[in-house]
Amino acid sequence: VEFLYCDLASMKSIRQFVQRFRAKNCPLHVLVNNAGVMLVPERKTEDGFEEHFGLNYLGHFLLTNLLLDKLRQSGTHSHNARIITVSSATHYVGKLHLSDLQSRCSYSPHGAYAQSKLALVLFTYQLQHLLTANGSHVTANVVDPGVVNTELYKHVFWVVKVAKWMTAWLFFK
Repeated sequence: VEFLYCDLASMKSIRQFVQRFRAKNCPLHVLVNNAGVMLVPERKTEDGFEEHFGLNYLGHFLLTNLLLDKLRQSGTHSHNARIITVSSATHYVGKLHLSDLQSRCSYSPHGAYAQSKLALVLFTYQLQHLLTANGSHVTANVVDPGVVNTELYKHVFWVVKVAKWMTAWLFFK
């Protein structure tokens, strides 16, 4: 196992990661897009993007597209390469505000998070459509892991934190 650093909130870091990965000349059979932030206060990535949209969506979008040729080379007729993107059921309440993807007009942590997760779902559906149309041996899937006990909840209201603390052992994965 070898660790390569990649900050998905930084387009520069993503490009550097891909460059280092390519230099290793290894096949890429599985890409799991599972980084993210949830309900963070209004702030920007180093590239100036609203953090939910920049990290949760744009970071995965860029990483996936920069590695797509490597995935295509690694997939075979008998063993497809796979892209697995972790989203959230929150995408069901998300609205894609095409005229305000950066949530500049009225920022809501819930709205920004839901929009980023909806963008991931739509991206994955479109990517799978394109991969199938091109006869590629790569599949793109988006999943909802359910409620998982992670640090994602550190920006929720204190009441939710208390409820989580009391019930996580029973209800959370």
